Amino acid sequence: MSRYAQRSLTLLLIFLVACLVAILVWPVKAVTLESPALQPTPFLTPTPRGDGRIIYIVQEDDNPWRIAAIAGISVEELLSRNGLQPDEFILPGMELELGLAGPVAPTSPPLAALTPTSVPPTATPVVGTGEICVVLFMDENGNGRWEEDEGLLPGGRVSVADVNGVVAGEHTTDLDPEHLEGYCFSDLENGDYNVSAAVPPDHNPTTVMNLPVRLEPGEINHVQFGAQPSSAIQDLIGEGGGGRSTLLGLLGLFLLIAGGGLGYYATRLRRGTPRSLR
Repeated sequence: MSRYAQRSLTLLLIFLVACLVAILVWPVKAVTLESPALQPTPFLTPTPRGDGRIIYIVQEDDNPWRIAAIAGISVEELLSRNGLQPDEFILPGMELELGLAGPVAPTSPPLAALTPTSVPPTATPVVGTGEICVVLFMDENGNGRWEEDEGLLPGGRVSVADVNGVVAGEHTTDLDPEHLEGYCFSDLENGDYNVSAAVPPDHNPTTVMNLPVRLEPGEINHVQFGAQPSSAIQDLIGEGGGGRSTLLGLLGLFLLIAGGGLGYYATRLRRGTPRSLR
């Protein structure tokens, strides 16, 4: 075979191979060229805001028709809700209202562990009764203390009154053997009282005759008052002032005698004086 024939055969083979490659590659390129344009950013369903409005932020390549179709509303409603005209353009970043929904329920913060606090019970007032026993004694030595050899003083008056002045009980003192420890006012409700005593007319008190007493439930309080006959006090005054009275009497007698002597001396002196010198 000549060199020319070999070159022709080689070129034919190359042509055939090129045609085969072109046939195999051509459909792929055709599909690639006919592929659709780049799709817009996928639509994300927006979450309602706190006021219930559903807001969509415009993305690249968005248009009102696409947004309305995916949101399930008409283009007219979309434009009306956002105050847009049909010839207006929307730009990326714009906020469009798609509708209204209920307000988003606020997420409750996790509850902190609560430590139960025990509340102490309110104290219930204690209510009960008690007694107040009152003694009016003969204070013979006047020291204001009830001693073993001093007896009771009859004819006096003892009483118990509450803080409002309401008398809870009164008693006239006597020598009843049942009252050797004093007369007891029983069944008195617990609280504050005022205990007082009045001595017989011919006696004088030797102690305070009015005392406040606080009575607790089940308690027995003892109160003592003393008095002394008025004559006993006069006797004490007489005994204490006897020496002074005698001394004053002697001094008065001495002054009287001295005054008489001076008067007699003056009379004698006057008689012995010449009339011309008087």
